[in-house]
Amino acid sequence: MKTWLRISALWAMLLIVGCNTANNQQELEEETQEDPSTEQPSVEDEGVDNEDDRLAVEHEFTNNFLVEIDVEPGFHQMRGKLDGFEMLIPENGIISDLLHATENNDAETVIYTFNNEPEKKLYDVQVMYQSHYPEGLEQSYLNVFKHANNFEGEYEYTEVNDLEVYYGSYEDEDEYGPYLKYFGYLFSADNNQLISFSFTVMCQGEENCNFNHEEEAEMAEKLMYSIRLLDQ
Repeated sequence: MKTWLRISALWAMLLIVGCNTANNQQELEEETQEDPSTEQPSVEDEGVDNEDDRLAVEHEFTNNFLVEIDVEPGFHQMRGKLDGFEMLIPENGIISDLLHATENNDAETVIYTFNNEPEKKLYDVQVMYQSHYPEGLEQSYLNVFKHANNFEGEYEYTEVNDLEVYYGSYEDEDEYGPYLKYFGYLFSADNNQLISFSFTVMCQGEENCNFNHEEEAEMAEKLMYSIRLLDQ
């Protein structure tokens, strides 16, 4: 029950962050319209028409994580502050400084959010990187992760980017509405680095929305399989 309450509280926080980000973006656009002499963001010089879709570039804290812009259509490349991993982030993704933490220079948590406004869906992605874990405890990590995600099924297994990947997914509903969760634990095949990945999609606000499990899983896998652990 405590884990469930923490997850619900996190979702509430993410909704607030998303709303604040949208409000800040609207205020910026209004100020720009009122003062034609205001200097435009550099991304406009790159021929971008819809700045609302480039929040990662314009959001100061998020921008500090980006190592390559437009690495493919709709996505940038980000790197953790401990230089332990890289992965894709959607171009409208936002990392709040309230949802980022490092510990002893060997562990890092990054949470970023993005939304699909036309379909009223909100996404959050959480990655937890660890530079070293005790050898032989892989199954213990997987068991704890399964419990934390309220998952009663069996992991599926694959290998990608020199990583051994255990993953699962499910759909459920709570007081905020329906949601879909996709998650995985990724162990380095070469050393004792690991990273956990959690992807959640939910309805934004009180609007009804529909989830296509296959389509959402495709997005989750795209992000998860983009993860690369860097040499330490």
